[in-house]
Formats: sequence, C-alpha cells, structure tokens
Amino acid sequence: MLKKYFVLMIISILTASTLFGAKPKNPPFLILGKIPHYVGMLNDNWDNKKLALNEEQKEKLTQVRKNTIKTVKGLKKRLAVLEQEVADKILSGSTPQELLPNLKVIADYKIKATTAHLNCAYQTNKILSKEQLSTLYKLSK
Repeated sequence: MLKKYFVLMIISILTASTLFGAKPKNPPFLILGKIPHYVGMLNDNWDNKKLALNEEQKEKLTQVRKNTIKTVKGLKKRLAVLEQEVADKILSGSTPQELLPNLKVIADYKIKATTAHLNCAYQTNKILSKEQLSTLYKLSK
C-alpha cells in the first residue's frame, strides 16, 4: 500500500512539473551551493564593461568553460540513466546490496563532476584578477 502511494505521489509530482514546464534541478555535484558556478556567472556578464575581460582572458575562460561543460554534461546524462535504474530497481524489489555496484558508479561520476567544477573554479580564479572576481560576485547577486 505504501509503495503504491509513493509511486502515485511521484507520478503526480512529475505530471505537475511537466504541465507547468518546470524541470527539476538535479546537479551532478557532491558539494552544492558552496562553490561558485563561474560558467553561468561569466555567461551573464561576458561583455560587461565593469568586469572588463580582455581578449586573452576570454580565450582562456572559453577553453575552461568548454572543458567543464563537456565533462559535466556527459556525466549528467550517464547519472540520470543510472539513478533512474536504481530507483526502478529498488521499487521493484531489489535489495540495497544488489544496487551497490550502481551506487559506486554513481558516486564515481559525481566525484568526476565535482572535480570538473573545482577545476573550473580554480582555473577561473587564476585567470581573473581579484578585482574582477569581486566585480563578478557583485554583478551576479
């Protein structure tokens, strides 16, 4: 009975989010809300005169952005499949022990995504001056 209720609740949430066009956010990172997402912050302020990015910085940041997005997008797609598989299997009677291999792969993918995020933050911190970083934070609030 509880299992049926849970499935119905999930279906209604997914239906409501589909009807209202909302996409649930499911970041692939292990650390949430504590590390800046420079890719988005920079996209929103790329040509902002206050930020004053020079061409060399833009070239370097573009490369960091491409590498980060490529890595994270690929991992996010694989994570979605694995996470759905685990959810389906636990609801169909698999034991947590049977799901452990998939959980280890999920953890590994999240470590890789978090590492890409950390690398992006580290590289961006090296490319931008302290003044630019401060300006970027102010512009992104």
